[in-house]
Amino acid sequence: MQYCPKCRISIRGNKACCPLCQGPLTGEPGQGAFPVTQQNIESKLSLFFKIITFLLILIEISLAAVNYLTGRSLPGVSLAMLIAPVVWADLRVATYFRNNVIKMLTMEFYIVMLICLIADLRTGFHGWSVAWVIPSVFVFMAILTVTLGMIVKLTLETYIIYLFFIVLLSLFQMIPLALGVNPFPIPAVLCMAALVVFGSGGVIFRSRELLSASRKWFSL
Repeated sequence: MQYCPKCRISIRGNKACCPLCQGPLTGEPGQGAFPVTQQNIESKLSLFFKIITFLLILIEISLAAVNYLTGRSLPGVSLAMLIAPVVWADLRVATYFRNNVIKMLTMEFYIVMLICLIADLRTGFHGWSVAWVIPSVFVFMAILTVTLGMIVKLTLETYIIYLFFIVLLSLFQMIPLALGVNPFPIPAVLCMAALVVFGSGGVIFRSRELLSASRKWFSL
């Protein structure tokens, strides 16, 4: 608790100076006299995103002006204009799902894959995103989801649906393979094969948990 030697009073919370005499305080600051309510937290988050949204709009307008004044679309500027909204969405997702670590990280990884794909497309598409990044991220997502579930001691029913979607969405890697735009298909093929085997095991041996999680997820 803080103390004002001049006024000889103890002060709760964390004050920069004495509220009576404005003099310096001694002692260690403590918790505030009034608890921070959920409403206060939501209000601060709302203000935070209003500021972020305004800054991103400012950035987008500034970059568009640069493109207009130079008379051509600069590669770096155009890429920044595409990534800025994705960064905003990333921050929004991280805050919205802050109470569900697995869901938050899952959405974060999907956004990372999207950013890498956009960057690859905007720099001439050399295929590194579909050849290396996306397969690696899918495998890492599956491992991390299981690991976090075990560390936090969640029931399998709580996070098995996330594993199911990881397996399902990883199959979209067949599109770049079919189009012939994946310059090195081995990681993608191994990723899909491993996750399909993993998912098949889950469906066969953990069908009850998967069915229960699906009912809750889709509100059936």
